[in-house]
Amino acid sequence: MNKPINKVLILSDNHGDILPMNRIIEAEWPFDVLIHCGDAQCSLDLVLKHRAEFRLLAVSGNCDFHSSFPEERISKVGDHTVMIAHGHHHFVNFDTDVLVSAGIRNHADIICFGHTHVPLIREEKDILVINPGSLTRSRRYDRMGTYAVLHTGGQNDRSVVFKSADGDILDIQIHT
Repeated sequence: MNKPINKVLILSDNHGDILPMNRIIEAEWPFDVLIHCGDAQCSLDLVLKHRAEFRLLAVSGNCDFHSSFPEERISKVGDHTVMIAHGHHHFVNFDTDVLVSAGIRNHADIICFGHTHVPLIREEKDILVINPGSLTRSRRYDRMGTYAVLHTGGQNDRSVVFKSADGDILDIQIHT
């Protein structure tokens, strides 16, 4: 029997700055899966090589010119089907309609994306849509770097906590 997935760390848009990423990985350990939504602009293999205990699911972004990661991926994470994309090909600077349509086509119940550098969580057409924001180049009004932690249980058991790059819990509410 597979080990249940309980904790998923979601990062995006660190743009080559590996120090905050390493700090967050150490602070959030242990977790089961690390999702990176693109624009790492560094070799995630080098950063993450010391952590063989978790599964890495990553995509390339519009600034990841020589990345070996796909632009989009669909993965099973516990009982959930997760679509991961950077979002630039889905026009997420305008809205999430194209992204959610892709999620529906791929039977996803969770979508993780980046690109906008702004944290977001919403429930749209029975899909939980999560953007963790940017670790280092936030476009929030306060310029605070952000990431997300997804806790899962069964199919309908999931919660998301947003944190600042310093690890403080943020009050980011779900939008419907």
